[in-house]
Amino acid sequence: MRFLKLTIGASILTAATVALAQDAGVQVWGVRVLAKDPEAVAAFYERTFGMSEVSRPVDSATTKEIVLNFGLTPDAAKKAATTPIAIYSRPATAPAGAMASLILRVPDLDKAIEAVKANGGTAPRPPGRNAVVNVRYAMVTDPDGNQIELLMEMK
Repeated sequence: MRFLKLTIGASILTAATVALAQDAGVQVWGVRVLAKDPEAVAAFYERTFGMSEVSRPVDSATTKEIVLNFGLTPDAAKKAATTPIAIYSRPATAPAGAMASLILRVPDLDKAIEAVKANGGTAPRPPGRNAVVNVRYAMVTDPDGNQIELLMEMK
């Protein structure tokens, strides 16, 4: 009987912890795929997985970011509730993994950075801002050194 009570108590605590984490407002914004030829890799994902281009937040001669989501047309992809994939330029000299592949949307960037630091992660440089897409962002690392990009949409 005692084991049953402990199990039930642990289940309730786990459920409460999960509920608190979900209430924090943090969401996976996207997954980044680095590519030496972003156009070719984007075409691969489009043809292979039925994705379409949603946007190009960065589109210069040297750097491209092509955001794709599931949908056979751009309109369908823009309405998709699934997590997008961002195909981003990788210089030929940069190693794989040179940029964060996990992108999290957070409701408060400064609080998220403090939470990263308080829990053993690092924030090696100050947050930045991309005025084109109206976001603030920060690159942080988890305790094992994996990069995570945090972004907060500006209102």
